[in-house]
Amino acid sequence: RTALLLPLHAHWQPSPCAMITGKVLVAGSGFLADAYSLYIIGLVQGVLFLEFETSSAAEEKRFKSLITTSALVGAVIGQIFFGTLADRIGRKRVFVCTGSLISVGAILAACTQPNLVESWGKHQIFWQIAFFQLIMGFGIGGEYPLSATITSESATPSERGRTMALVFSMQGLGYLVAALVNLILVASGASRNFTWRFCLGFAGVMPAISLYFRLQMHETDAFQRAAAVAAAATTSSAGAESGVARRPVDSAWNYRWHVLGTALSWCLFDIVFYANSLFHADVTEALGGGTLVLDARNTLIIVLIMLPGYWAAIGTLDKLGRKNMQMMGFSMMALLFLLCGLFYEELKKVGWLFVLVYGLTFFFSNFGPNTTTYVIPGEIYPTRLKATCHGISAACGKAGAAVGTFCFPYLNPSTPAGLKNAMLICSGTAVLGLVATIFLTPRYTARDLEPNASDQSEGRSVHFVPLHLLGDRPTPEATTPAMTSLQAPAGGKPLLQTP
Repeated sequence: RTALLLPLHAHWQPSPCAMITGKVLVAGSGFLADAYSLYIIGLVQGVLFLEFETSSAAEEKRFKSLITTSALVGAVIGQIFFGTLADRIGRKRVFVCTGSLISVGAILAACTQPNLVESWGKHQIFWQIAFFQLIMGFGIGGEYPLSATITSESATPSERGRTMALVFSMQGLGYLVAALVNLILVASGASRNFTWRFCLGFAGVMPAISLYFRLQMHETDAFQRAAAVAAAATTSSAGAESGVARRPVDSAWNYRWHVLGTALSWCLFDIVFYANSLFHADVTEALGGGTLVLDARNTLIIVLIMLPGYWAAIGTLDKLGRKNMQMMGFSMMALLFLLCGLFYEELKKVGWLFVLVYGLTFFFSNFGPNTTTYVIPGEIYPTRLKATCHGISAACGKAGAAVGTFCFPYLNPSTPAGLKNAMLICSGTAVLGLVATIFLTPRYTARDLEPNASDQSEGRSVHFVPLHLLGDRPTPEATTPAMTSLQAPAGGKPLLQTP
């Protein structure tokens, strides 16, 4: 029984390929909306401020910042709130809620009116859009822990990593859709009013379509089993007359260093990734630009360079390993940004080479930490903490994105010296991400996470993978090698059934 997609007809049995495709589309619709909104918002702002003029350049900058950061703020709140809520009341209801918020927020943003309430002033449309972007961001934030948790709990160990990477690759599709929508609208000469409204509203289409399937999905078996184990443990502890309080074996305290690692790695990566979205137009000017059509074309070129990185990650995740891929990605990003910074003048003379080297930073982002920072926290944490810990990690990532988008403009990347300094800072930040990965990310395979006999007897839902450099182990029993098959112990008594 799949948690993400049900047969549309009782007599139709979908193929394995169809089932995986359905899971990816339903679980990844929020990522498509997130990536689409991130890339399309630049076009929206460009058209919006031509349609509705502000009093000064400084005022325009403030409203642009308001619209951009509102979605990020909403995402940070949504990641923590919905992640925690999903571990308490279940995945299905929260997943339906997050998808609904994305659709409602996007559609309402497209329907804003410049003179809705006369007393609100002439700039009220910017405040309306920012508010509805906040709502959409709130829903998008919840998509991160929910999609990761549901996909992880609905897949077999051998398929889990690749399926999660497939879901996350919907982000790449969102970038591609944004670039194509941008190019088509600009090239076709669509009116300004239609352009910005269509761009904002289109973000809610895919999540709206996925709502039907989310309403039909089952609660994951892993969550139901974890809830049953927690209820049994509560009953047992209530009946026991022990004066010593015992921390649960799956306590968040046991994973404190893991959470620091997944959160810090994601934060450092997003500082670079989101900052890049601010100045990639300054890099692609080497290919020619200055018009909406040429800028749209250049954006499409960067997207086409980055997309294969998702496919490479999907195909090699289990072979390379999660930690190795993340270290490799951060290392290549540091090297490529360093080349762009140190040899800026030389590369600038060969426009296509400069854009290629810069574009490869996006390729190795996706074939590296952009994928693994999503996958790892979706696998290593126990069922009762999975969505919460993933949400915290993702929220730290969005906080890093806010830092990057706020701080990097002060480097003035539109100038040669500013762009060079931005590249060098990105390189240094990637090195910090590499260090965080080495010391605070566990090395494991999908098989290592399967609970062994000791885990099952203690009620653990996921085998604890330690950070060997720190010697982080909750109990000696929790670090014994995983069994190839979970059988009853020698006495013949069945093991506790846990997720």
